[in-house]
Amino acid sequence: MSNEFPREPVPAERADRSAASIMLILIGSIMGVPIIILGGAIGRDYGLFDAMTVIVAGCGLTAALAMLMAYAGVRTRRSTALLAEQAFGIKGARVLTAALGIALLGWFAVEMGFIGELAVGGIRRAFGAPPPLALGIVGATLAIGAIAIFGFSVIARVPLIFVPLLALLLIFVALMALPKLESVDTAADAAMPLGRGISAIIGSFVIGCIILPDYSRFIRRPRDVMIAAGMALGPVWAIVIGCYAAAGLVARSGDPAEVLIMLGMPALLTILLPLGLAQNGIMTLYSSALVTSTWVRQVSFTKIVIVTAIIGGLIALAGVQNAFVSYLVLLGLVFPPAAAILIQQAIFGRMTAADVRWRNLAIWCAASAVATFSEYGVGITGTSALDGFIVAFLLAAAASRLADIEAVPPTGTRAETGAGTGRVEI
Repeated sequence: MSNEFPREPVPAERADRSAASIMLILIGSIMGVPIIILGGAIGRDYGLFDAMTVIVAGCGLTAALAMLMAYAGVRTRRSTALLAEQAFGIKGARVLTAALGIALLGWFAVEMGFIGELAVGGIRRAFGAPPPLALGIVGATLAIGAIAIFGFSVIARVPLIFVPLLALLLIFVALMALPKLESVDTAADAAMPLGRGISAIIGSFVIGCIILPDYSRFIRRPRDVMIAAGMALGPVWAIVIGCYAAAGLVARSGDPAEVLIMLGMPALLTILLPLGLAQNGIMTLYSSALVTSTWVRQVSFTKIVIVTAIIGGLIALAGVQNAFVSYLVLLGLVFPPAAAILIQQAIFGRMTAADVRWRNLAIWCAASAVATFSEYGVGITGTSALDGFIVAFLLAAAASRLADIEAVPPTGTRAETGAGTGRVEI
């Protein structure tokens, strides 16, 4: 197994991956089953025309965030956990890494729960006798854990299997749903604020954006990885969500299997739906293990992956997937501000060591509070995730500038060895 460099920057000679691998990973993630659920909800809640506005804005903002995070990974060659140490200090980073590790573990557990439910539901519809839900969850956990153990070199090839299948699913949805829009009611079921829908789209992939340096640090050139991330999470993702939003309008349902059956897919083929969650599950398990490795430095990466997969599977067995919507809302409030601080520090900050950067921790808390107020209608742009990001980035930039000023000695100060020479040593 190749060295995944969980605790140090990737050496320049090992940054030999093509940006196409990033695009495949991202496309595999955004074409999964959760996007059927999200797209269907947007179609029902906003209607055809408002849904288009929400999708374009949400995907555009998510693409911008992904491009910046990907650039930060290439520029520094550091994983997200190491970027957190730069932004919040070696000890202060534990706050973010703990939150990120919990969020990734929760996301992994949610997806294992969905896989189990989809597998059991597909078998029930096709054969009339579903196996126990636990069997589907345990099987998915074992399969995805086995793939994640082998690291990035294998993960980069997995989309070659999943992406063609997910592309066929998307083509089926587009061909069956789009022509029917002329004959169905495309009005919204209820009036919803546009900003809430935009935040939901951002929140659905904000964790994917934050962990993007874990993968982009292996890419050769920053420009290539930014183009790859922008294309995958901009136009491609907008098309994916748009097709599933159309399907939601036609079927008036958010259940992925029910939507596909109403569009004409045979019940037997819904057994393949769990494949749509595999790529997301692999990414979240891999990055959760990377984050955990910064806490448990004496344990090998392989063992961390195994233990993380077991814990995630147990949480899935407890039914955590039933809190999916509330979970997305929380992610959209907490992590865009953290991403803003990571980006600002990686691109404009100094690589200086510190135990705790209290200013940045305070900024994260303040910006998350702003995002929370925005969620309830007291904000800047009407989109809570964007409000939190803007406030955090501006405050982090101001804090960096203040730190630079504090680091410069007063005019006229001389080091002892430079006295009388007119030179100031800093």
